[in-house]
Amino acid sequence: MNDETPLIIEVRCNESAERGDNPALPYGPQEVIEEGILAREAGASVLHWHARDDDGTERANDTALYREVIEGVREGTDLLLHPTLGFISTQGDARGRVRHIQELNEDPKTRVDMAPVDFGAFGADVWEGGEERFLTDDQIIVNRVGYLRELLCVLQETDVFVYSVVWGAGAVRTARSFQQMELLDRSTFWCLGFTGDEVPGGPPPTLANLQTYLEAIPAGDPWTVHCRNGDALPLAAWAIMLGGHVSIGLGDYPYSRFGKPRNSDLVRMVAEMSLTLGRPVATPSEAREILQLKHAQTVQKGA
Repeated sequence: MNDETPLIIEVRCNESAERGDNPALPYGPQEVIEEGILAREAGASVLHWHARDDDGTERANDTALYREVIEGVREGTDLLLHPTLGFISTQGDARGRVRHIQELNEDPKTRVDMAPVDFGAFGADVWEGGEERFLTDDQIIVNRVGYLRELLCVLQETDVFVYSVVWGAGAVRTARSFQQMELLDRSTFWCLGFTGDEVPGGPPPTLANLQTYLEAIPAGDPWTVHCRNGDALPLAAWAIMLGGHVSIGLGDYPYSRFGKPRNSDLVRMVAEMSLTLGRPVATPSEAREILQLKHAQTVQKGA
C-alpha cells in the first residue's frame, strides 16, 4: 500500500433498504441532506443515494428529488455526488435511465460527479437462513452486452465519469472489454461488490475473493469495496491495508451490533480505523484528484 494515498470513504446512505432494524436510515431528500452533511464531518468524501419520497417510496429517475438533495448538500459541503441509475426496476430503457443525470448536468450547480454502471449479471434474491427459503425469487440484474453498450454510449454523450460496479472477476473482464472498445474510459473507479449471507448470489466478503478481484483489475487503478446485505468493516480493514477505498452505509446493512448507528457513525469508524493503521483520510478535493475527475464541482456555501 502507498501510505501517502488518502482513503476515499463513500457513504451509501439509503439504497432501496427499509428502516426495519434501524430507524436512522434516511428516506426523503431532507434526511439524505442531513446524513450527507454529518457524513462529511465524519470523514466521507463521496455520497451515494437513491431518490426516495419521505415515506420511503423509491423514485429512481426523479430529477426534482435528486436536484433537491444536490442543492442541499452543496449548500453546506463539498462532497462528491454519486446518484444511482436505479437497480433492477430500471434495466429496460438505457436513455430513460440516464435522463435525470442529463437534466442535472445541464446546470453546473447540479452537475453530478459520477454515475454507476453494473457489469455482468447478478442474482440479488434474499435468503432467509432460519426458514431455509428464499424471500424473493426474481431479483436479478441481467446486463446484456447490447444493453451495456447502449448505456455506456448514452453516458459518453452525457460526459460523466463512470463508477464501475462488478460482482465477480468475470464482470471485471467484461468491463475491460468495453475499455478496449473505448466505450468505458480507462480512468474508472472499480467498486468491488460482495454480499452477506442474506444474498447468496454474490461473492462472500473474504480476503481470498478480494485477492481474486485485485488480480483481475488493472494494477494501479483505484478501487473500493462494498458489501450488500452484509458487514463491510472486515473488508474495510483489508482495503485500507491494501491501498483500496471503502464504500459503506445503512443502505447496505443496518449494523445492529452497534445499536442504531447513523451513516456518519459508520464513516467515523472507518476513518478512525484508517488513521489507526497510518493512512490519512481523503477530503473531497483529494478524492477528485485520486479519481482524476474532469469537472470541478460548484459549491454554493460551506466547506
